[in-house]
Amino acid sequence: MTIQEIINSDDIAQQKALFQFDSTDSDEAVLLKFNLWARYFFVQYFKSLDAPFHKEINKYNLDIYRNKLNVFVDIAFKGAGKDVKTKLFIAFVILNDIEHTRRYFKVLSEDGGNSKQSVTDIYNMLVEPRIVQMYPDTFSKTVFKREESMGSFTTNSGIKVLADTIYTSQRGDVQEASRPDFIWFNDFETRKTLRSALITKNISDNMEEARTGLELGGGCVYTCNYISEMGNVHRLVIDKNSDRKKVLIVPIKDVQNIPTWKRYSIEEINEMEVTDEDFEGERLCKPSASKDVYFDREMLDKMPVREPIQIIAEFKMFRKYNPSHRYAGGMDTAGGVGLDSSTSVFIDFDCVPAQVVGTFVSNTILPEAFGDEIYSQANRFGGSLVCPENNKYDQTILKARQLGAKLYTGIGKIIQIHTVAPTTFGWRTDSLSKSRMLSSMREAIESGLIELNDKDLINEFKSYTRNDLIDREIDARLTTRHFDLLIACCIAWQMKDHARPNRTFMISNEVIIEETNPAI
Repeated sequence: MTIQEIINSDDIAQQKALFQFDSTDSDEAVLLKFNLWARYFFVQYFKSLDAPFHKEINKYNLDIYRNKLNVFVDIAFKGAGKDVKTKLFIAFVILNDIEHTRRYFKVLSEDGGNSKQSVTDIYNMLVEPRIVQMYPDTFSKTVFKREESMGSFTTNSGIKVLADTIYTSQRGDVQEASRPDFIWFNDFETRKTLRSALITKNISDNMEEARTGLELGGGCVYTCNYISEMGNVHRLVIDKNSDRKKVLIVPIKDVQNIPTWKRYSIEEINEMEVTDEDFEGERLCKPSASKDVYFDREMLDKMPVREPIQIIAEFKMFRKYNPSHRYAGGMDTAGGVGLDSSTSVFIDFDCVPAQVVGTFVSNTILPEAFGDEIYSQANRFGGSLVCPENNKYDQTILKARQLGAKLYTGIGKIIQIHTVAPTTFGWRTDSLSKSRMLSSMREAIESGLIELNDKDLINEFKSYTRNDLIDREIDARLTTRHFDLLIACCIAWQMKDHARPNRTFMISNEVIIEETNPAI
């Protein structure tokens, strides 16, 4: 009999045999069986023809199930049907894999209600009357009793499906001596979670615990939207690519402005572009163009990336020193205990556009030693003006001053009437000065007034968002993102009106350098 004849017959045994599979069946055969099964029982999910990317989703889900992949990151536009495809796939393999290759499915979401609903949807697929007629022994209890808020179930064959929240610690999760071997992370990141570095870090830790706690040979499927470069979805995209990991990113339309799924017309998509709050992130999977990005991504993408001409003790230099040019450096100081980093950025202001000529990053250098490093780095550019951030770690500025570094000076805060304002060394970053220096830096980048040159520095600028501008986290251990190089660069840019060149004269075979006072 042909497939069509079997489908149209009343022979349940033959129909069931048509859908079931084992390890001897090829991937192509299993995917065919899945498509036949899903359309035979759940035609309501196929009112529109599948898009080409749906075939990829089905294939990579199967690759996870058959241990050909460890990680599948399924990023598709809002309304792409990725959740439905995954639910159908899990229900299909539970019922039709004769060998029961996977025995413990776990669904984790940021909102526990979402994960419970996903498990409930899978359960309701398994107790659909036509399914029960073909697979009557799936459950021991009366299968017609629907549990709309159910968070877990176990089939007669011992296959468990469990819903949980991503905030629950996943360490040591064992069910009857077996660990999860198929984890579906669904909607694990939202705009609410992205607003908090602490929540983002907590989710990252728990997801990693769940992944490393998998049964040997287990795999993870991540279904998500790509709305920001500041969270865990972005980390999944950029981290540790390998042959055992697949990242699929599907926008609602391609670069030729053609819909990727014919369910949506270009007119409907154009309407979404007008009405959606974040069309770029949620529909185009392009967070770099979203409203959250602070610096002009197009200009950053055009930035030239230079290889250092010299690296000395982690200090990267990108251009040779020119004594007639004006240089200045900005510094962000850390504690040297492996959390955030002490950084410095030097800029040559007499090039057009201005050039970042040196960068330094270390998360282990102590504040006092950083003072020595600042003095040494400045001397590589003619003893240039330097401006360390002075919010904390005064020993950095003290040591650089003792060595004779040319420190930027400003007017301190007047604390008594009729008292002369004290002179302060370095740059104080507060809510007002931070906003101003970042705005100034953004204008410089948009106007093409500076080239950043260092790949790491450019990447920090690409990742910076408006949420980072208003971030109030004070403990670096609670954050997943640091912008120490970026801050140093912004401080250095503020020195453009204060840096002075060294003017060199030859007198009786001696070099005399006339220096101007760089202080305000």
